[in-house]
Amino acid sequence: MAGVSALSSANDLKLFYHLYDKISRRELRTFSALVDYVDTLKLSARPDAVIERCFQLIKDLYWGFLRDLDRSEFTRLWKELVIPHSRYPSAGDLKRSMSISNIYIAMLDIHGYTRFCQDSKGNLSRLRKLDEFLHEGIRGIARSHRTLANRERGDEIVVIASSATDCIETAFAIINTFSQHAVIKAQAVSKSKSDYSIVLPDFKVTAGIAGGNLTTPLIITESGLLSGFLLNTAARLQSLANELSPRDSKVMVTNSVYSSFLKENKLVQSELAARKLVSFFNIGPVSFKGTKVACYEILFGDRERFRLRYAEALAGLFEAVRQELWKGRILGDLLEVVSQVAEATPPFVHELKSPGPASRTITNAGIVALCQQVRELSSREEFVAAVSKLGEIRSLLAGVPEFDRLVTRYVGEIHDRLEAISAEFEQRLADGIDDRLDAIFSPQYKAAYLNARKCLDTYDKLRAYALKSKVLGNKKSLWYSLIEDRKEDLRFEIYSGKR
Repeated sequence: MAGVSALSSANDLKLFYHLYDKISRRELRTFSALVDYVDTLKLSARPDAVIERCFQLIKDLYWGFLRDLDRSEFTRLWKELVIPHSRYPSAGDLKRSMSISNIYIAMLDIHGYTRFCQDSKGNLSRLRKLDEFLHEGIRGIARSHRTLANRERGDEIVVIASSATDCIETAFAIINTFSQHAVIKAQAVSKSKSDYSIVLPDFKVTAGIAGGNLTTPLIITESGLLSGFLLNTAARLQSLANELSPRDSKVMVTNSVYSSFLKENKLVQSELAARKLVSFFNIGPVSFKGTKVACYEILFGDRERFRLRYAEALAGLFEAVRQELWKGRILGDLLEVVSQVAEATPPFVHELKSPGPASRTITNAGIVALCQQVRELSSREEFVAAVSKLGEIRSLLAGVPEFDRLVTRYVGEIHDRLEAISAEFEQRLADGIDDRLDAIFSPQYKAAYLNARKCLDTYDKLRAYALKSKVLGNKKSLWYSLIEDRKEDLRFEIYSGKR
């Protein structure tokens, strides 16, 4: 038992062992209960040394994730998480449930951890080194950034911080540590592998960071575990980062984290802000478990900077979707985003298999050209063909790993909804053909149309011709009318995690 030898007298030792027994048997689980109990003993002198040692024991047994929290080392975290005792300002009890603005949680996931363990099952010393690093090395990295971190469930890491900057720096320090080449070259997030570097391969890490919102609760359980919406939000963002970046490291943050980072660095800038080593990319609202959260992705390194070139267009699409502007803007804004993404993305060439023996080559310019074709079809009020062409773009983008996966998801969500409108639109136009045969066809084609019902292929061709006829009325009006009728069905949100 650390610290017992420092007690000055036999009476102190006797009291310590007595209190140790009560603490270990869960009769005294909080510091306030400990002090109150000692007061009942009516001792001649206040046994401060014993009480301090017992406080450390309570932390070790009942503070769980926060057992390393110390007033002198983690001043800001201590202020946010602990209710200090009036007589012992360096001791106190955890706030078990709180809604506070200055707490930030990061959830990190290590890609390839399971495979590494499987590949190393014959090398126990290598596995032991990794395990030691996940337990002790990560805690050391966090401590150097004034944060606390702990390994959870194998390859997950949880970080708790009192500022957005500290939390972000810790996340990137961990990412750097697991990368063979630093993703950010800065002293603030320098590698910290030390003697562990010889066993760690190049792991990718995804992270979600939440906090800085007064209305978002954090719960600390009786066993010292973190729980509540704040932790769940970070976990959902980390899950979204996994979805959007299965092969590379990625960091997602809530809007409140982004705002806090800007505020914290307004007067006294961190190295990340001063050297403009990170940029924040608006990824719009993300929904999970009935809650919608505005989110950003942190861009780092030169490789991702090109995405800022279409950030404004993407923000315009988010706003059009938010306002449900299906009649006038959503399709056009989507095509503009897809075009800008294709133009900004580093050149790609993919041979995609088509039905049959042929294959199709898809390039940046090819995507831009397809978007223009959709625009032209839509401007000619050939809405069914426009939606079909959008579906073609959707299929092609699925085979282009370099293309922004978030934008690809928006293409899919919007196409699904327009496709449902398209089917009903085409049927309503078709219902009016028989009533207007004389206006649509010349006599010989009318006869052919009627006879074509006996031959489906010919009928479909003539029907397609008839559907383009202006005699069927104002197609834009019909299209917009259907959009209005199906407004509830058109709503969508980018969702992360289990529903």
